[in-house]
Formats: sequence, structure tokens, C-alpha cells
Amino acid sequence: MTATTTWVYDLGVISVVGLITSVVRTSARKYFERSISEWSKLDEAVKSRLAVEVGVIPSRIVLFYLTLPLVLNGFSPMETWTASDTTNSLLSCAILTGAYVIDLTVTRNDKAATLHHIMGPALLLWIRLCFSSFTSSDALLCRLLIQFVFFGATISGATTTTLVFLYQFRKTWFRSSTSNAYLYFTLLLPVLALSTIASTFYCTTYLLVWFDEVFAYFGHWGYLPLGWVLVECGMQWKWLMWFYNFDEWYRNTTDEDPKESDETKAHMAKVASTAWWLPRWRFVAIKLLAATWFITVLGVIWKSGDVQFLGRKVAGIAANAWNEGLKIRYDILDVQKHVDL
Repeated sequence: MTATTTWVYDLGVISVVGLITSVVRTSARKYFERSISEWSKLDEAVKSRLAVEVGVIPSRIVLFYLTLPLVLNGFSPMETWTASDTTNSLLSCAILTGAYVIDLTVTRNDKAATLHHIMGPALLLWIRLCFSSFTSSDALLCRLLIQFVFFGATISGATTTTLVFLYQFRKTWFRSSTSNAYLYFTLLLPVLALSTIASTFYCTTYLLVWFDEVFAYFGHWGYLPLGWVLVECGMQWKWLMWFYNFDEWYRNTTDEDPKESDETKAHMAKVASTAWWLPRWRFVAIKLLAATWFITVLGVIWKSGDVQFLGRKVAGIAANAWNEGLKIRYDILDVQKHVDL
């Protein structure tokens, strides 16, 4: 395949996916306008976001199918990587780009989310330029990059979409004693937690297992992709904590609000009492897991030897300064003795 045909292929996939996403988005919005009575009360930006989140669902389904085998084989020997794996990686990134190009047309208050969705085009560009030899040499970085597509765009992405959808209609759906919306919301929280844990630990474990190969490729420039990993994974932990904190805050404020009906309070309390998947120690557990994950990041940095190198340098400078200080002190004493004589 020539460079021209490969880029044409990418642009073709992006165009088709973008068209499908737009059609589904428009259809979803029309359906919501007819079916959800509370739809008219939402801000225009929220309506656009919810519609486009539904629009990318077909892409998420296809991405799950394409990227799951690549993630499952992430720790197998590099020689098992084939040309079709490279093709699937490029196809996945092109699909992600096509969906996210439409998604980026929506105004978001969360700038981090916008940055997160720019990753689609960035991954396609990176893999196409650097890891498209269609040989086993593509495996090292393609596997690392594609895991972000699998966990971020499929599992966590689909879960977050549903959580956001339920969140936007919380004022009516959560309060209704005949609705299970709040129950579904709480059920999705551990799903998002498991996806976040799997994604972030998979990433750093991959870097630790294949550290020598990654370091041989990047050298000390590896801090740039490591910084990107920190940002991407850090955003996942941030969003996870936001949803858990919201659930706790919403339940407490509903229970303490004198304006809320007893029926609503009883409904919320019933769900909370049966939600064994939301133990009291959940916040401590998440913080400990996030701290443990950060330790694995430090482990990657430690394996580079840079910490030890800097430590030796600092120790050497401190030792030289100490020796120079002692020498100056002895010189002063010698001068003082000479003056006394």
C-alpha cells in the first residue's frame, strides 16, 4: 500500500463513520424530543451533547470488536503480531477519529474532555506515521495506544455516556418511586470503577513488562508519552471520583432537604440500603488504588535509572560542597594561627 492510498483509506473511513454518527445523532435527537417530556427543559448544549453521545454508540460497538483481541494479546510475544493487527489498529483509530470529529463539534464545559477526544485523531496520526510497517515491529506501541481506545472509548466511554444521560434527568427520574433510574446509576458506578482500574493498571503494567523495549525505542524522550499517560489516566481517576462524589452528595442533600417529599426520600434510601456494591469504604479504596497506580508510574521512572542517576549527582555535588566547606574552614584556621603567631 502506498502512502497515498493509505491516507485515502483513512479519510474514507473517517468520512463514512462521521456520516453515520451524524445520522444517528440527528435521529436520536428527534426521538428524544418526542419521547422524553423533560427534554425541552434542557439547555441546548446539553441536548447536543446527549444526542452526539448516542451518535457514537455504533462506533463504540465496532471498536470493542476490533480492539478486544489486541488488548487480550497485549503481553504475548511481539512475534505474534501480524499485518492484520496493524490494519485493525489503524481502522480502529480511523473509526474513533470519525466519531470524535462529530463529537468535537459539541460545546463542552469540561476542557479535559475536549482534550481527551482530540486523542482520536492524534492516535491515528501517530500510528500511521510511526507504526504502520505492517510487521511485528508495530506491536510495541500499537498495543499500548490501542488499549486507550478499548478501555476509554468503549467500556468507560459507554458507561460514562449512560451515567451522564441519567444525570441530566436526575431531577425527575431519580425522584420517581416508579423509576429505576437511580438504581441503574448506582449499578454503573462499579462498572466505571472496574474499567478505570483495569485501564490505568494495564497501561503501567505494560510499560513495566516491556520497559526495555520501550526505553530502547524512546530513550529519555519516553517522558513525553509517559506524561501523556499520566494525563489520560489521571482524567479517568478524576471522572470516576466525580461520579462517586456526586452520588454521595445527591443522596445526602436529598435526605436533608426539607422540601423533598417523604416518598422521594424513602425511594432513595431504599436503593441506598440495598446497594451492597457501594460499600462505605469505597472512597478510601479508590484513593488507595489511585495511589497504588501512581506508585507503578514511579516504578516505571525508577526502572529508567534517572532517579538513581540524579541521586548520585546530587550526592556528589553535596559531598563536593561539604569538602570545599571543610577546606575553606581549615584555611581560615591556618590563617588565624599565622596571625596569632
